[in-house]
This record gives sequence, C-alpha cells and structure tokens, in this order.
Amino acid sequence: MHEHCPVCQQKYELETGFWYGTGYVSYALSVAVLAITFVIWLVLIGVSADDNRIFYWLIINVVLLVVIQPWLMRLSRVIYIRFFVHFDPDYDQSAPQHLDT
Repeated sequence: MHEHCPVCQQKYELETGFWYGTGYVSYALSVAVLAITFVIWLVLIGVSADDNRIFYWLIINVVLLVVIQPWLMRLSRVIYIRFFVHFDPDYDQSAPQHLDT
C-alpha cells in the first residue's frame, strides 16, 4: 500500500497503529456476510435438527470468508479511514489532513 495518496498526497497512516481499528470493521463486515448468507440459506434450503445442513452452511461460509478476505480487508480500510478523513472536493487547493499529536 502506498504511504500517500498519489492524487491528493493525503498520508494514509495518520498515526502509529492507526490501522488496528480496521480489525473491528473487518469483523463487522464478516458478521454481516455470515448473517446475510444464513438468511439466504434459511430461506432457500432451511435448517433442520435432523440432518447436517447447518454444517454445510458453516463449511461454505468458511471457504467464502477465506476467499473474500483480501476484499474485506481493503474495504475495511476504506471505511475506517472515511471516519477520520473526509472527502474534500477542493483537494488540489487545500493541504492534506493530519491528526493532532
């Protein structure tokens, strides 16, 4: 990942350890994926105590989360930095934002 945005020169890591919070965002996104796939599974296939359908859902979700993990990590970084750095349409006339230390 670049240290600065190639267009506006905004520094991506605003302070040491800034990206640790993305773990919480990534976790929330993973839970959302699990909830959505569970509702889809429940509507289309159903859940029963008589067979192993729930285990098939779990296996499919483990594989799905492993496959989409790079996308989730990148998306969580985008969402997390959006909390702290807001889009400035006049970025070419203003300086990049910095956190007060």
